[in-house]
Amino acid sequence: MLANDTRNAPATMHAHERLTWEEICQRYPDEWVVIAEMDWVEDGCFEFGTAFVFAHHKTRKEASPSVKEADKHYDEVGAFFTGRLVPPSCALLVP
Repeated sequence: MLANDTRNAPATMHAHERLTWEEICQRYPDEWVVIAEMDWVEDGCFEFGTAFVFAHHKTRKEASPSVKEADKHYDEVGAFFTGRLVPPSCALLVP
């Protein structure tokens, strides 16, 4: 693979650009983002000021190896979906 050929490379970030959740959602819509170094606003809730995007992927399964890799380098790591989560239909749950 050529150095600039990223077709099969994981979507991993190299610059330590800090982004807000809104900026992350705009930049990576409907993707799973692996974030680190969260600047939490308040303990016990999801709100943070900024964070570093370690990687982003289309599926949760694809994000799992990136979470494990990020965990080796950072004290605090999380994987979150930037899109709208849709609960399963009740009709699909009841036979």
